[in-house]
Amino acid sequence: MSGPGTAGDPSTWPPHIRARYGVSDRPRWLPWLLGALLLGFLAAVTIVGWRLANPALDAAITGYVTVSDERMTLRYEVQRRTTGPATCVLRSRAEDGFDVGYATVQLPPAQGRTSHVFEMRTAYRPFVGELLGCGADGPPPGIPGAQFRPGVVPPEQPWTAPGA
Repeated sequence: MSGPGTAGDPSTWPPHIRARYGVSDRPRWLPWLLGALLLGFLAAVTIVGWRLANPALDAAITGYVTVSDERMTLRYEVQRRTTGPATCVLRSRAEDGFDVGYATVQLPPAQGRTSHVFEMRTAYRPFVGELLGCGADGPPPGIPGAQFRPGVVPPEQPWTAPGA
């Protein structure tokens, strides 16, 4: 009930007065709910972005050398933010783009940056050496399988000296 000098219940005000003073029928808690939802969304985006920008395992090839028609030396580094084993996939390709060597390498548990050298046996003269990727729980998803020229038998890995 309104007495003298009071404006009464804002829900009973005429529309032009309600518009002038910014009165609406919207609940007062709605802006708070929308703000909380926005903060939750921003937190989720930040967490996903941080994980994508800082993977638990990162690897890169640092060099390769064609030793002979049957062998290539690949050098690579693996950066691990957690202690654990890793699985890396390496390949050698010929000038025509077909694989001449392909290997899945198991690395022992370690933490931090580690350097590795792999002697790869090749089916014929390699042109380029590549690190396709490394994963903490086996090979990472999306790594292509070996793509040897038809009729070429993939050589066993790793390379060992003849007669050894």
